[in-house]
Amino acid sequence: MSNKLFAGIDVSLENNQLCLMDFEGNPVGKPMSFANNLPGTLAMVSHLNSVMEKGDFEKLTIGMEATALYWFPLFNFLNSDPTLQAQVLPLNPKVVSNFRSAYADMDKTDVKDSFVIADRLRFGRTPQGYIPDVDFLALQRLTRFRYHLVQCASELKNYAKSFLFLTFSEWNRTRPFSDLFGATSTRLLKKFRSAQELAEVSTEELQELLREFSKGRFRNVEAKAALVNQTARDSFPVPKELADQVHLLLKQTLQQLELLEKHIARLDKKIAKKMRKFSNVLESIPGIGPVLAAGILAEIGDISRFSGQSKLAKYAGLTWRKNQSGNFNGNVTPLTKTGNAYLRYYLIQAAQCLVQHNAEYREYFRRKLDETARHPYKRALSLTARKLVRLVYALLSRNQLYMAPEERKRRELAPKGVNQVPEHDSAVQTEVSEVSQKPHKKVKTLAVAARPKNSAWPAGTCTGSKSSQRVGLHLPSL
Repeated sequence: MSNKLFAGIDVSLENNQLCLMDFEGNPVGKPMSFANNLPGTLAMVSHLNSVMEKGDFEKLTIGMEATALYWFPLFNFLNSDPTLQAQVLPLNPKVVSNFRSAYADMDKTDVKDSFVIADRLRFGRTPQGYIPDVDFLALQRLTRFRYHLVQCASELKNYAKSFLFLTFSEWNRTRPFSDLFGATSTRLLKKFRSAQELAEVSTEELQELLREFSKGRFRNVEAKAALVNQTARDSFPVPKELADQVHLLLKQTLQQLELLEKHIARLDKKIAKKMRKFSNVLESIPGIGPVLAAGILAEIGDISRFSGQSKLAKYAGLTWRKNQSGNFNGNVTPLTKTGNAYLRYYLIQAAQCLVQHNAEYREYFRRKLDETARHPYKRALSLTARKLVRLVYALLSRNQLYMAPEERKRRELAPKGVNQVPEHDSAVQTEVSEVSQKPHKKVKTLAVAARPKNSAWPAGTCTGSKSSQRVGLHLPSL
């Protein structure tokens, strides 16, 4: 057992700090630093081979924290190097941090960090970080960047609302347009510097502008023009000097928002195209389009790494901590909010879409909404997302299409042997996908796809809506 060598690497943007340790916990040589690039990594490999040969070590175990993406190129290179033949482990930073707490009064330096990683490897029973398949990793880059763009757009909307209150104070409260940042509303706000300027426009001219900006989509343009005019008249007047400057800021903010939403729309198309490589089991759920399915699938990866749906819920941070002491049991159990924030975001987005487009989940949401008066919406939405976790786990683990409740009930009530598919009659079974999903096996299922064959649902975030081209729900507290 004493001929094992443990290498702890603290990865940073510029350098990789290396600490070597034998089975007894004794340092092997001095800590060394290598550049975090190809020449530096080649020098590290040469050094490791030299130490292995001189110390007559038979096995090499290398560990590094899986933080951001700095670790992946190094991990990929060391794991595939034929000369090392090493076991390379990506470690959860939380595991390393908890292990560090056993050392009292230890300084926080790169050298100490690499020492802690090497010592953690030496203790064994190391929970390995998940290494996604290349296809999953590529999809994850797209969906995470989309998440980033959505957060940027949400921040810009908050800026725009603050500017909007100065020049069009009633616009946000009255909402003459259902979408505050829709095409017609945006073009009007960019055209007029203040509410007073808009109020001075004649009714005929305003109606003509609304027809032009909306491309004739308003059924009653006269009523819409009257509402816009009244909103402008009810807004606070502002000095011209202030209105000019604020309008400039508002106009630039709206232009940035339009550009971001164009980027999001292009990204949605790219994600939908990328999703063709994967099984479509999640897209078979009414209300979930390729974008949401991609966001969920990219973060989960190989479903077999979760032993059950509760483990998946914990990974997503959709669990609630108990508050109990003696005979006291707290009624308020806060959401943990730990785990994968990206997966939690896409599950909550998906839950919102299911409430809109799926009768089963809409009924569940409304039932939970009426259970309490404290944070009813957020609570109901979180519980709906938790319910969705069970469905996602079941579909992915079985590689099975979604079956509507009425279909499930019909099959349960049907007499045995009537209107049922024979167990071994593969001719009438429905394949989940023509393309095998990695790492899920290609199987056949008796489930009925919920999406109609000739459905006109657009590809996007929520099926049956245009939300793929909009920012969507922003719930940072969830």
